[in-house]
Amino acid sequence: MNDEMIKRLKICLILLVCMFLTTGCWDEREINDRAIILGWGFDQNEEGDYIGSAQIVVPGEVGERSSGQGKGYIVETATGKSLLDVTQNLQRKLSREVFLSHQKVIVIGERLARNGISNILDVYSREPELPIRTNFFVLKNGEAFDFLEVPYKMEDMPSTAALKMFQSTAGPESTTFKDFLEGASSEGISPTVPILEIINSKKEKEKDTETFRLGGRAIFNQDLELVGFLSYRESVDRLWIINKLNTHKLTTNLLGEEGNVGIMGMNFKSKIQPIIQNDQVEFHITLSGTGVVRENNTALDLKQPKNLQIIERTFNKNLQDHMISTITKVQKEYKTDILGFGQSIHKKYPRKWKIWKKDWSKKFSDADITVKVDINIERTGVTGSPLHLKESEIQK
Repeated sequence: MNDEMIKRLKICLILLVCMFLTTGCWDEREINDRAIILGWGFDQNEEGDYIGSAQIVVPGEVGERSSGQGKGYIVETATGKSLLDVTQNLQRKLSREVFLSHQKVIVIGERLARNGISNILDVYSREPELPIRTNFFVLKNGEAFDFLEVPYKMEDMPSTAALKMFQSTAGPESTTFKDFLEGASSEGISPTVPILEIINSKKEKEKDTETFRLGGRAIFNQDLELVGFLSYRESVDRLWIINKLNTHKLTTNLLGEEGNVGIMGMNFKSKIQPIIQNDQVEFHITLSGTGVVRENNTALDLKQPKNLQIIERTFNKNLQDHMISTITKVQKEYKTDILGFGQSIHKKYPRKWKIWKKDWSKKFSDADITVKVDINIERTGVTGSPLHLKESEIQK
């Protein structure tokens, strides 16, 4: 290799190194040029227009609330005929470019939810910048804008607090738009969404008396319209039926005894057995689980097998009654199958399902349903009776 070729090779290497050192992202934007939205709220006014509320990060003030320098976010709103129109009108009010890829939470006001949310789902399924794994909530008895304005003392952003609340209590169930889309497109089950509720703090003397909490579930029909709500306790029944309940604390009063007993329930299982006779459908539901006694506020000595059987029978009876009440509410009042009964028909009687699926809400509301609950208490803890009781007060 002559000197001329060596010289050319050195020049090529130098140019190549320069190319790597000077290469950058072609669409790179500075963080200070972006309005980062962590929480979106959507409402609808009486004229049918959409109202969008954005919870936007103020970078220099995040984490500075304790020093009194700011609350870490601002809430800006815009109105439009469509959601794209809302986003465009919101941009006209901001000096920075709207940035949606870090979105964590979307909250839907109750009025909009009752009118239907199919348009919102359509936008999220088409726009690549909108994260389809954004978590989805319905605000009961209020407007989404109001939620985004409620401060939450344990977190910098209220939207982050809502997400953490759900993650700490929901077990394996998810609540993203992706999950909702999958539920809405599934046969034999209608989707639900967790509820947020604005409540008043008991500390009336403080300036900020409002806070919020996680509620039960919002029930949507196949047209993606809100038809009603489950309480938090009823939503636990739903999780048990659809086999998504891991652990849950349960408490019951004992018939004929003073006080109550609390257990940590686990290993929850559900079996739905559909039976079709004379074109009528019946469902037999078997629910099982195990429990460990965590609290005994009665005089019963739980080391005695007969007393433990009393506890088990009471739990099974009370849980069965509550489960029947929840199913009846869903079946008769809302006429919407959020429990997967239709899926069991689809699986066991596929030909019959093809005939019934168009009118499944009517078939579901007319179905006969029986429930059997079997909780087995495996452990009672270190003591059988409360330690503060005298020997004469303990029931052996």
